[in-house]
Amino acid sequence: MELYIARDKCGGLYLYNNEPIKDDNFGVFQSNNNYDEIEINPDLHPEVTWENSPQQVELKLIKNDSNS
Repeated sequence: MELYIARDKCGGLYLYNNEPIKDDNFGVFQSNNNYDEIEINPDLHPEVTWENSPQQVELKLIKNDSNS
């Protein structure tokens, strides 16, 4: 599964399960449907900006030995 992260022009940060399309008129990203995006903490990933969005990301599961 391809995942993308993008920051809108107002600073909101979102995770998408499909590559979103930049809408310069409204300063947001458009996806195929509303279920394709998850809003995440905008303080995360300050390196992701409106100008360099969207960026493909990889989700990695980290084993937690304390739950075994």
